[in-house]
Amino acid sequence: MSHSPRFLDFSNHFDALGFTAGFSLEGFSTDGSDDRISLADALRLPVSELVIPKQTHSNHVQYCERGGDMDDTDGIIADKGTCVLSIQVADCIPMFFVQKMTGRFGLVHAGWRGVEKGIAAEALAFFHPEEIFCLLGPSIQQCCFEIGPEVAAQFPESFQKKGDGDRSFLNLQEAVINQLMEQGVPSHQIKNDGTCTACNRDDFHSYRRDGKKAGRHIAVAGWR
Repeated sequence: MSHSPRFLDFSNHFDALGFTAGFSLEGFSTDGSDDRISLADALRLPVSELVIPKQTHSNHVQYCERGGDMDDTDGIIADKGTCVLSIQVADCIPMFFVQKMTGRFGLVHAGWRGVEKGIAAEALAFFHPEEIFCLLGPSIQQCCFEIGPEVAAQFPESFQKKGDGDRSFLNLQEAVINQLMEQGVPSHQIKNDGTCTACNRDDFHSYRRDGKKAGRHIAVAGWR
């Protein structure tokens, strides 16, 4: 590619030799499939094996055996040496999974709708939860995630902070972490990046901040 992409390399968080995970930053091209190819190439992952899901804010998780497009899914799982996984986010949580003993790994697009529908549990059904490591990447944090009563009713009050009137602020990351732990993932094997995409204008896109004109981030994961 002609440009040098700006991205975060999360690979060293996983303590799994050869497992590679990256997340594009603002200023990185998001003009269709080429952005995923560029990031995979920058991470030295085989671009011919890219999986590109059509995300629908669902709790649908699919197992992948080869690269290509996938319809109506917000979570993708693969075994070591088969695929390179990718998702697109702009405030929603990118969740990276890896099971070091087997090499099975996954990527999940977790917005509030998917979290409320239990997408974390759907993804963990493909793993031995006690053996995985999970990283929650940059996403909108409680400081900026103001919600109305209809959304608030879908989540326990313990994950909310009171705002003005009938508004509140949702800690979606803690809701996800709680779901992971309920499914058997040890707390020390879950890492929350903690960076707020809405706060950090210089480095991150945010749909909540910029609306329909917002760009998108790409998350990519695979084995070298």
